[in-house]
Amino acid sequence: MASSAPPATGWAALPRDVLWSLFTDLGQREVLSGVGLACAPWWHLAHDEPALWHRIDLTTAAGDDTVPGWKAMALAAIDRSAGQCEVFWSRVDDEFLLYLADRASSMKSLRLTSSYDVSSKVFAELIKKFPLLEELELVLFKSDAYTTKSKQPSNNSWVDLFRSTCEACRHLHHFTVRRTDKARHYRSYYEREEERSLKRFSIPKMHGLHSLELSGGHLTKHLVINIVDNCPSLESLNISDMYLDTEEGKDLRNKCSQIKNLRLPEVYYVENLMVS
Repeated sequence: MASSAPPATGWAALPRDVLWSLFTDLGQREVLSGVGLACAPWWHLAHDEPALWHRIDLTTAAGDDTVPGWKAMALAAIDRSAGQCEVFWSRVDDEFLLYLADRASSMKSLRLTSSYDVSSKVFAELIKKFPLLEELELVLFKSDAYTTKSKQPSNNSWVDLFRSTCEACRHLHHFTVRRTDKARHYRSYYEREEERSLKRFSIPKMHGLHSLELSGGHLTKHLVINIVDNCPSLESLNISDMYLDTEEGKDLRNKCSQIKNLRLPEVYYVENLMVS
């Protein structure tokens, strides 16, 4: 007759609730990096408990966007969530976002970082798979001249992403696209013409949207007015990274006078000249 396995001792014998608290305190990055391999009970909790991955936070204290192995770690976390993830904070690229969109239909909060390897066009399509989304934050880390991997100029339009998000995510409360590099450049004639082509921009009424921050994306006075008119509950608006002439700045400040936390550009343009 085979003898039964000896009872677990030491770290392997920790009660489940204690082990859960330990994993929570250590953080999911540590669990994915090897803590979950310490012994069989730890491995089973790390791999077979989707509730542990209901909320995924793989961010770093330093906000480093270049941590090696980030994608393998993020993929493993999503797989372990078994479709139950509602909060995801991590580095991403287009490939990972496509993977995430097919496995997290209950997503409510996305806080993402990217080195400009996220396409606004791709994101605008897959955002439709997150109908319950309440918060979207995308932080774009500095990249060489804002170019793609093929060294071609980026044609991302975060305004279009905002419009697509409003159309697909009617529970949206917070939306942010922020560049870490705030370097400004002169606005060319061609950029002005492209901005004028967006005059038919519109979004649905977003009664639940409380805060909005947009960087770049050819924001214009017309676009901002449309946004303010359709977001009556807006309490915070940061559009300090857009181009305005002096008169446009005055008009927008008057239009947005009821918004509690308002940030407009501190630099204005007169034709192609920049003034402070």
